[in-house]
Amino acid sequence: MQSVIYAATKNGYRVQVIGGGEIVHEYSAGNCSKESQTTVAPRSLNAVKLPQLRRWARQTASEIAKERGIPIAQVQHDPDLEAQLYEEDADFVALAGHRGGSVR
Repeated sequence: MQSVIYAATKNGYRVQVIGGGEIVHEYSAGNCSKESQTTVAPRSLNAVKLPQLRRWARQTASEIAKERGIPIAQVQHDPDLEAQLYEEDADFVALAGHRGGSVR
């Protein structure tokens, strides 16, 4: 049986469909209010705040589950995925700082 997991951080969110222990589908979005695939500095005027990103992550996960015929009971927030996103956020900020640039 497939399940849908989701998580969000200040830089965006990710939704994954898991089946047979594997990721069979994944959707990621950034935190930019103007373009969903873009990540901007969290304090930018164009940045969506974390509570809204969490709502969108849950909504997107529910929509993907419905499209795939996965019961809503199989949709859940995943702390391990969230921890992974926070690690990726830290790597991204470190890389931007190393290059002397800013977060996209």
